[in-house]
Amino acid sequence: MVPTRVGAVIWIASAVCYVVIEAVASAAMGGDYHYARDYISDLGRPDLSPRAALMNAAFLVQAVAFPLGALLVARSRKLLPFKTLAIGNGVGNVLVAVVHSGAGAPAHAIGAVLAVVGGNLAIVAYAVVARSRTSLVIGIVGLVTFVAFAVGVPPVGAWERVSVYAIYLWQAGTGVLLLARSPR
Repeated sequence: MVPTRVGAVIWIASAVCYVVIEAVASAAMGGDYHYARDYISDLGRPDLSPRAALMNAAFLVQAVAFPLGALLVARSRKLLPFKTLAIGNGVGNVLVAVVHSGAGAPAHAIGAVLAVVGGNLAIVAYAVVARSRTSLVIGIVGLVTFVAFAVGVPPVGAWERVSVYAIYLWQAGTGVLLLARSPR
């Protein structure tokens, strides 16, 4: 299988894995957890979430999948900023998974910024080189909604999810397009 196809499959699998695991983790929280109001990171907190280990595993899968897919898909030198930002996203996801929110450690917030802003900036960098308006719109929407989340515009959970889901939507959609276009 050519590297582009492998990278595409990795991106799709990680996006599906994340959405399913987030749903399972949130369901285990009962009726007190709401996607629009509550933070994603609450699902990874062992003191709050019965499925924290599962949610943190999803963050770690993405920490490997997004940069690995980028390295396999983007072989052009022009895409170096994209690959660099994808690696930043991976580092951020590792921090989010291992340093839980609510612990008072700034490493979790730094990780969240690296993961979400880095991921969306990676999409914008890819869009510029690939001349993809759709990718550009997705990346910009992810960045704008992250700002709304960061400054506390209610409902913060909804803004956070749009900024995170933009990355998964882009990687799954791009993965599907790459599979359709690449030779077997």
